[in-house]
Amino acid sequence: MNSIKNQATARCPQGCEPFDVDYYCFVRADENPELRDAVLGGELNLVRCPTCGTFFHYEGEIIFLDPAGELLVFVFAAADAPRRAAMEKRMAEDYRLVKDALLESLKLDYPPVCVFGLDELKHLLENEEKVGIESEAVAAASAAEGFKVIRLKPAYARTHHFPHYIPAPQHAGSPCDYAVAAAKVLKSGLHSSLLLNFKDHMSQEGAVLPLLV
Repeated sequence: MNSIKNQATARCPQGCEPFDVDYYCFVRADENPELRDAVLGGELNLVRCPTCGTFFHYEGEIIFLDPAGELLVFVFAAADAPRRAAMEKRMAEDYRLVKDALLESLKLDYPPVCVFGLDELKHLLENEEKVGIESEAVAAASAAEGFKVIRLKPAYARTHHFPHYIPAPQHAGSPCDYAVAAAKVLKSGLHSSLLLNFKDHMSQEGAVLPLLV
């Protein structure tokens, strides 16, 4: 399924006459990477009032999907932020519909994320990029220390604030084995809060083996 546009009536913040617009209500970042760039550049669903020329974002609800990163985001209007609990409940209901109908072929097995407004979506994607850069550094440092590099399940890594990649212990019999491998890479001089968090998590009593791709 490709990205989808919808039609709606926009209302200029200057109080001009309403006008019709086309806006993206469903974004597939893998099929249309330029739309991810549009979010980061503040250009997605940017419209111009034909009366006064004012530019503003039409804040229709959006579903943003990046299958490779296991990222499914429901974007509600910024004005709905005070109603977070109600909107999250609605998101759970919509997720079931999306999962069972529109995106059945993708076999979604990761939870959705809820944000309010395109600015929050932009910040989320910016953070994803920062995590990606740090994860590449973890991978490079792990390889330099002689470790095989393995990838965590993206949604699992995001939920726990872990890097995308981790050093694989020679014998992965317990979470502690992963913690020891991570500690060795950190001692090499790598500064990574994500890998440090992973090490600490794997060191805890009752920790379970990480979810790998």
